[in-house]
Amino acid sequence: MKLTRVERPRSLTALVVDQIRDLIVTGKLRLGEQLSENALAERLGVSRTPVREAFLRLEAERLVEVRPQRGTFVFRCELHDVRDICELRAILEAGALRLGIQRDRPWLLAALEGNLARADAAELHDAADYQPFDHEFHEIIVGASGNRQLIEAYARIAGRIRALRYRLIRTLTQVAASQAAHREIVESVRANAADDAEVALRHHVYTSHRALVALFEAGGSLDAAPR
Repeated sequence: MKLTRVERPRSLTALVVDQIRDLIVTGKLRLGEQLSENALAERLGVSRTPVREAFLRLEAERLVEVRPQRGTFVFRCELHDVRDICELRAILEAGALRLGIQRDRPWLLAALEGNLARADAAELHDAADYQPFDHEFHEIIVGASGNRQLIEAYARIAGRIRALRYRLIRTLTQVAASQAAHREIVESVRANAADDAEVALRHHVYTSHRALVALFEAGGSLDAAPR
């Protein structure tokens, strides 16, 4: 008789980390906002201890900043931070895409095509509905590299990438543009054209970078309206 492996339940702290991360990514906690252990504990229906532990984990992801004698804050993002994150993202994702094509292109192609199909079939009422598909598309590329060091390096900026992406893609027109960019990448993977795929991916990332820079220069806020 084959035994089914019993999955251990996730810790309360891990659940609180996920919930606070989601509040930051979706803009319900604003960039630079000071965080209160008491307020979040009450909001999430938990004690202060898992919230305090969650802050430490989120600090490692650079989603929060713990400032001695001042408190804990949602990360701030200045223009140079946007540049640095986008440049590193382009380097890591482009490298991951090339490795994925070299190591298992059929799997990568099937996974990306599946993502496109699910996004196309979804009933998207607003840009927020698209975010999980967008996040998954890029996670597929990174995971396809099979390189643990690259995956770990990407994980350290993934939360901030998601937070910036959520604040940038606010309309269904922008969703359509993102899907078109994803489709161009997939077409290059299908053609086994690694150079073209990398160029398309870098263009996609730097298009987002230019849009974020334009927001800064126009004096706009990166924080989306609460959903």
